Amino acid sequence: MNAQDLRIVLEQTNDKLSIFGSKEIYSKYEFTVKEFFDLISEFLTDEEILKLFDYPHFRNFDARIRSKIISLVSSDKIMLQMLSDEEIMKDMADYQVVDIIKKMSNNAKKQLLHNQAFIEKYQIPDYELRNIVASLPPEEKAELLLDSNLMTNILNLADFQIVELVKELPSEELKDRIIETYQFKEYHRAEILKTYNSKHKIEALLESEDINSFYIIDILKTLDTESLSEFFREHRDFCDKAGIQPYDIIHRLEAKQQKDFIENLENAGLTLEEKREILAILKPEVKESIDRDNLPDEYKAPLTMQTISEYTVKIAVDLDRSLEDYRGLDNLISINPEEFTEEQKTAFMKLCDICPNLEVISNLNKDVAYFSTASEYREAEEWISHVISSLNPEYSKAQKMAVIDNAIGKRISYSPDFDTEVFNRANCRALWKIISSGYGVCNGIAKVEQYMLSKVGIESELISSGTHAFLKIKDIELPLANGETVRGNTIVDPTWNLTTHRFGGRPNNFCISYEQARKNDVDSEGKDHETHKNDEQLQDATVYLDEQSLRQLFKSVGLAERDGQFPIKDMLEQSKQIDETYANQPEKNISEQFSLLRQKNPEFAICQNSSISILRGILLNNENLQFNKCAVNRVYDRTDEQKRPIMFVYIDSDELGQRFYFADKGQGKFVEMPKEEFTKQFECYDTDLEKHDRN
Repeated sequence: MNAQDLRIVLEQTNDKLSIFGSKEIYSKYEFTVKEFFDLISEFLTDEEILKLFDYPHFRNFDARIRSKIISLVSSDKIMLQMLSDEEIMKDMADYQVVDIIKKMSNNAKKQLLHNQAFIEKYQIPDYELRNIVASLPPEEKAELLLDSNLMTNILNLADFQIVELVKELPSEELKDRIIETYQFKEYHRAEILKTYNSKHKIEALLESEDINSFYIIDILKTLDTESLSEFFREHRDFCDKAGIQPYDIIHRLEAKQQKDFIENLENAGLTLEEKREILAILKPEVKESIDRDNLPDEYKAPLTMQTISEYTVKIAVDLDRSLEDYRGLDNLISINPEEFTEEQKTAFMKLCDICPNLEVISNLNKDVAYFSTASEYREAEEWISHVISSLNPEYSKAQKMAVIDNAIGKRISYSPDFDTEVFNRANCRALWKIISSGYGVCNGIAKVEQYMLSKVGIESELISSGTHAFLKIKDIELPLANGETVRGNTIVDPTWNLTTHRFGGRPNNFCISYEQARKNDVDSEGKDHETHKNDEQLQDATVYLDEQSLRQLFKSVGLAERDGQFPIKDMLEQSKQIDETYANQPEKNISEQFSLLRQKNPEFAICQNSSISILRGILLNNENLQFNKCAVNRVYDRTDEQKRPIMFVYIDSDELGQRFYFADKGQGKFVEMPKEEFTKQFECYDTDLEKHDRN
């Protein structure tokens, strides 16, 4: 007997439930699971289906069978009753529970979505809960979305899941209300705004004050081209404030959108320069589709240019073409001229005049680029040319390196705001910006020397210990005082030589071996700071100049006296003489030491790190200048929004009391100031205060 025979039996009896309840009866028939479900659905009421689970064999059915039976019920009340019955729901998997819920009415779904205990009991995944919410009509979906506690604490939906639900709503007003309810990140807000109609997108953008340019562009690119043109005409001030150029947006459009925009290019209210920028960054297929026969001449050159890649708005510059073609396209030009020949460099200098706002790139490694301006590039290259042209053609490589290392020390100072909250990590590592500004940090300064050495045929490698950067000079011949030479790899640390070069001292980190460099890493208390530690790359740096050979080398290029003494000796002697002369006049002693610093280095207030070292180690460390405390550090003027560093000296002595002095950059001298005025005018950097607290 089959399902049709069982159907006949069910049609002929009034107590249909008893047939299903009797395993002995229906087991006589052969039927499929689907046929079984069809018969239950056809012949039993919802109440009777519930009563099926009073029979042991129904309660013992596999969870998959039980879930299908529950799904046959049309009454939410009875279905909810089943879902709350632990016997019926025994061993039910989360996906089976979800399948049941999906068949329920919207009201029943909402009731279960608010039942945190139920959700936790069956461990319903967040993505399934999100799908259940998504199945509701817009108004009811919005009602749930406006309940942030439900969405985040009960359903545990992530922001991106909530955002996807919001994007499905048809009403901008509802979306606005939900955005106000949640503290969405910029990305998520932008994703929602992209689904608005053009009018509401623009209104939302104009009202927002905290969306960055990347997301603004991402939203604007979704406008139809007519609305985009209107936006350019009417809201250029908004774009200017956000630092967005029209080409930034057009570059992100698909080819068809670009074509549509170009067809109405003259109606977008753009300047000639802006239109040329847009033409230069169009996709190749769009450029090819443009009829150039009746095109204005000023539009033709940009159409022949190519972007560096499809992902960037920067164009590939050909220095052999007419450089006038690039006039006005400064924003699209970003070039690394480190490997330029002299001919290319000459052409690039001309391009810098034509496009003064182009970007000049330098790299510390293949992955990190830093940017200088055209004027910084010109100034730096002119200085480099001056240094290199001053080299005697007969100089050895070691002599040339000595002059270059010294010139860098005289020109560049360590960034005085390093390790503060206003420190700019990029500016102090951009090759030509460092030379122009006179400030850098170790890897940027080492890069400057590496670049200059390469121009005189000296090969070097920029080495990092993890906390410091310097150079390994490769295969160089070093002259020794005894007339012999040694050849091999050696170490030069231009950063650690800055102070000695600035004040005419002996550079202790010039042509040293790895063994010597590691000894220099150990401080007076025996702590190894491992500043130069890099066994793998430096184990072959074994050649060095002993002190006599070093003095002779620097004497040979005019940087040391005939007897090998360095100019700083004169400063040391004068400082000692001042200390002896004013041994009993500490105030005069300090004043004269300051004057000596100013005499030996008129720029002392600018090169603060070097000046601080000289003041701490020499000028204020004389025999007759014994203080309870002497601090030489940096502060900033409270009225200076940029918080630029200012060097100061604090002295506490029994004889003088507390004295404060600051280096006035305008006057080029130290100015004494009463404690009350000093603390009122100046402030310490947060970073320095934190260091003080730790110590």
